Amino acid sequence: MDRGDLITLAGGIAFVIVIAIIVKSGTIVPQQEQEIIPAAPVPSLPVTMGTPVPLTSVPTGTPAPDEPAPVQITYSRNPLDYPVIQVPDSMETFGSSEIFWKNPEAKTVAIMQGSRGGLSQEFTVPFELWGMNITVESWRKPQYARFDLVLCAAEDGQIIDGIEILNRGTAFKSVQVSGVPMYFIIQAENVDRFQIDIITPAAYYNKTQKRVSVQ
Repeated sequence: MDRGDLITLAGGIAFVIVIAIIVKSGTIVPQQEQEIIPAAPVPSLPVTMGTPVPLTSVPTGTPAPDEPAPVQITYSRNPLDYPVIQVPDSMETFGSSEIFWKNPEAKTVAIMQGSRGGLSQEFTVPFELWGMNITVESWRKPQYARFDLVLCAAEDGQIIDGIEILNRGTAFKSVQVSGVPMYFIIQAENVDRFQIDIITPAAYYNKTQKRVSVQ
C-alpha cells in the first residue's frame, strides 16, 4: 500500500470518529417535531345541590276526595241463600251486546274481577242509569271459552238482564234499575280472567255523589 492510500484511509477513520463524538455530545440538532400545545384547563363550576323533595309530596295516585276508588265486588260467602243460583238454559234470549252510550264520559263506580264462576255479593247501584262493561280474556283455550252473566234482584231472584260471551271479547249492557239489592250469577268455562266494570254517566254520578253499596 502506498503512502497516498494510507493518508486516505487515515482521513476516513478520523472523519468517522469525529461524527461519533458529535452525535454522542448532542450537538447535532434533531429534526424539529410538531409543537404540542397543552389544552387550557377547564374551570371547575360550583355544584349547587337542590332542596330534597319530601316523599309525602310525590303523587301516589290516590283518587281525590270527591272521586273515590271504585267499590270492589267479590264472590258471595253464602250463595245457597240466594233465590236463583243458576244461569238459564237459553242465554240467547238476552240478546247481544248493546251500543255504548253516545256520551263517552262515564265513571267506573264498581268492579268485579275473577276467573271462575260463582255468585257475587249483593250490591246496590244508586244511579238511575248505569251499565255493565264486561271484558273476558282466554289465553290457553280461547276456542272453548264461554262466559255467562246474569243480573238478578236479590229479593226474589227476578232476572234483570244477562249476556253471553263465547271465546273471548267484550260486551256492554245498559241497566235502568236502581236502589234495589242485586247480584251476579257467573258461569265461566276456560276463562283466564274476566272483569265487570259498573259504570254510570258522569252527569248521573255528579247529580247524586253516592256510591255503590255492597253487602
